[in-house]
Amino acid sequence: MACKLKKAIGAVKDQTSISLAKVAGNNSSNLEVMVLKATTHDGDEHYVHEILRLLSSSKEQVAACTRAIGKRIGRTRNWIVVVKSLMPVL
Repeated sequence: MACKLKKAIGAVKDQTSISLAKVAGNNSSNLEVMVLKATTHDGDEHYVHEILRLLSSSKEQVAACTRAIGKRIGRTRNWIVVVKSLMPVL
């Protein structure tokens, strides 16, 4: 029961973070949303590929992506999210 509750809370936190990033409306919010979606507790590998494609075509986005990943790592306490955040870097 506790495991299901932790997963549900993690999903709600992930969705809240994504919604806040969408509302932020700054230039890097689209990239930040992709980073958040790629690193959710049950993240989709599709977004990792999208991030890598974007970074390979636009070197200017690397700094924004680094900030978004650092922000994501700094806010989470879940080791799975940290590992998923480091995947695009490696």
